[in-house]
Amino acid sequence: MSHAHAPRYNTLIRRGIDDRELYRRALRHVREPGLQALLQENVHTLDALIGDLQTQVRAAGHSPARHGTLAGAVRSALAELTVGMSSNRDVAWIHCLARNECTLLHRFEQQMAHANAESAHVLGVQLSRLHGIHNDMHCLAGTTHG
Repeated sequence: MSHAHAPRYNTLIRRGIDDRELYRRALRHVREPGLQALLQENVHTLDALIGDLQTQVRAAGHSPARHGTLAGAVRSALAELTVGMSSNRDVAWIHCLARNECTLLHRFEQQMAHANAESAHVLGVQLSRLHGIHNDMHCLAGTTHG
């Protein structure tokens, strides 16, 4: 990874951490066991994604991001408040997670468009993981992909 890509990877790491924390928050509130299992699987996928990107940054001699963003923490808290007012919290969490996950997916796609061959390969592996989460969440939400 080139020196210029470390900040880009760290941006993706921070956004991934934000999303992982939102999934963890949702896990504390959803009731349906199958949904809990799926969300837990998505947390593990995000853990792997974040860990792999952190390893790439470290291997290039840089310090990887280890925390999410303030904006992500605020989004997560607001989501909990909003979902808490919903009559069907599980469905509300699904829609909330699907929206947030789209943003992370688009950020990865944007970074891939500007990446060199080495970084594009690394991001491509992570992007396939994100597509799995994307498909799961949008299928549950009953929304179109995109």
